[in-house]
Amino acid sequence: MTARPFFHSFAALLAALLTGASGTVAAADYSLNGGAIAFSAPSDWPVIMQMSEGNPQVVAFQVKDPADSGTGEATRVTVTTRKLDDAQAFQTFVNQSLDKARQTPGYESETGADGSSLRYSGLNQKTRYKFRESYYFKNGIAVQLRCVHPILKATAPAWVTAFDQGCDQIAASLGK
Repeated sequence: MTARPFFHSFAALLAALLTGASGTVAAADYSLNGGAIAFSAPSDWPVIMQMSEGNPQVVAFQVKDPADSGTGEATRVTVTTRKLDDAQAFQTFVNQSLDKARQTPGYESETGADGSSLRYSGLNQKTRYKFRESYYFKNGIAVQLRCVHPILKATAPAWVTAFDQGCDQIAASLGK
């Protein structure tokens, strides 16, 4: 009798692991500032720009939403770094970035699931976009993660979920 409950528990655990594994996204690794800043991003997000010398440095991704085809709108994610002298300079950098965000036409603050990132929407020409910005200070380097996508009627909820998970993946890897 004890073998049967164990088997069912084991089968349930195995099913949970397999289900969880099927939801994972393959990751590609990136680094900036000579490896001082490292992160991973979904491997199916193509890099559209990479500057890994000088100050600032950036990796930019374009994330294809089938709904934006032919609209002239684009979803993008950027990780930007800037060497700074100290934590006070980092706070100034963050404050300037927040001020710039608030100047976005049609700016509307939003609350997010994590509270550690600035979430807002704003207009780019006539299209409303959702913005998510997160900031980190590591090894004397300021890091900004910026996830931006247009709000389009034809965008599937599953696409938005996958996009948010990709941004979460980058944020988690930057936070290590």
